[in-house]
Amino acid sequence: MRPIFLILISILFATSSCKQSSDEENNVFEEKIDALENSTKVGSWQQNLITTEPLQIDQLKAKLPKQLAGLPLRSSDSPAPQTVVGTYSVSTNPNHETENITVQILDGAGNYGFGHVNAVHKMISMEVNNKGDNNWAKTQDHQGVRILLKEERVKDIQFSELQYIKQNRYHISLTGRRLDSKKLLQAKTDLEKTNF
Repeated sequence: MRPIFLILISILFATSSCKQSSDEENNVFEEKIDALENSTKVGSWQQNLITTEPLQIDQLKAKLPKQLAGLPLRSSDSPAPQTVVGTYSVSTNPNHETENITVQILDGAGNYGFGHVNAVHKMISMEVNNKGDNNWAKTQDHQGVRILLKEERVKDIQFSELQYIKQNRYHISLTGRRLDSKKLLQAKTDLEKTNF
């Protein structure tokens, strides 16, 4: 009778300790769900974007500075709605063999822009710190602004990318060809001086 009693006590002890760890795991799980729900809630600045009228393309093109990180603006275009792209280079004819910075500005106003900027906001809010053999990516704060910064080397050509949201409205994407991320950080600093 005594061995059965000891077995029952052991089983009772094991199940009660499992229940305690299970309760602890449930609490941790519930906290993570709450944190995820809070991180995906749309803030008031994002809600205001839906009802804000987007800028016209010529108004958006006017946001491109004439010079960025010591490189003059060589061309500008509008490849998509609410979007302008400017190319900065010392070369008068920038191409895949020249050093250049491409700046893309997407206006986050209205339904179209809101969805895009909301997705970018979530992406930049995540903690990223990845490193590969020829590339890396990380999120960080730069001069009080949350950014996503990347570098990659392909066949001895340096590529870099920097993304952020300016004034809770504009998705700014800087892409460097044959330039490292330090040059893009300098370009971002210059762009931040531009009055939007």
